[in-house]
Amino acid sequence: MATPAPTAAPRRRARWLAIGVALALAGPAARAAPEIAEENALKAAFIYNFAKFSEWPDEHWNRSPRLRVCVTGGDSDLIQAVAALETKPPVRGKPLEVRLLARVDEGRECHILVIAGRSGAQPLLQPIGSAPVLTVGEADGFAGAGGIIGLYMDGDRLRFEANPDAAQRAGLRLSSQILRLARLVRDGKGGR
Repeated sequence: MATPAPTAAPRRRARWLAIGVALALAGPAARAAPEIAEENALKAAFIYNFAKFSEWPDEHWNRSPRLRVCVTGGDSDLIQAVAALETKPPVRGKPLEVRLLARVDEGRECHILVIAGRSGAQPLLQPIGSAPVLTVGEADGFAGAGGIIGLYMDGDRLRFEANPDAAQRAGLRLSSQILRLARLVRDGKGGR
């Protein structure tokens, strides 16, 4: 969420130019993989920043010496990108631990639950209820269906929406940095 230093811009442009030339030469089939990998790496970076700018109730925060980021769903590329967060610096003194869950209801003990994939959000969120878990998903309407943060593409830019109602029910506090950058949504028909 930090803006890169001005000196990084020429290097980034050169890197993107090199990637673009390589993809143009490789043909149409090779174009999708780097774009998807880059998108998933960016989603993982957003998730890391959400961890830095969110607060959990003390009882839930102190249950584990690690910040537990759990992932469930069918998008293995996003799962791999999130797994790489274990190498990031600790958040408020807690190193990150990434767990792959078979079922969403196992996520009640996590600090962050990432629901990968684009399937409907509401049935997936019901087992979490009002547990103090920061839910992040990429399904259309995720935040409006009761998730706390929904990731979405706006053209070629990754953006996110936040549901303050869902955060409040979970006992979480989203910082003003998150709320200022997010598109705010309120519960739709059946929030969690």
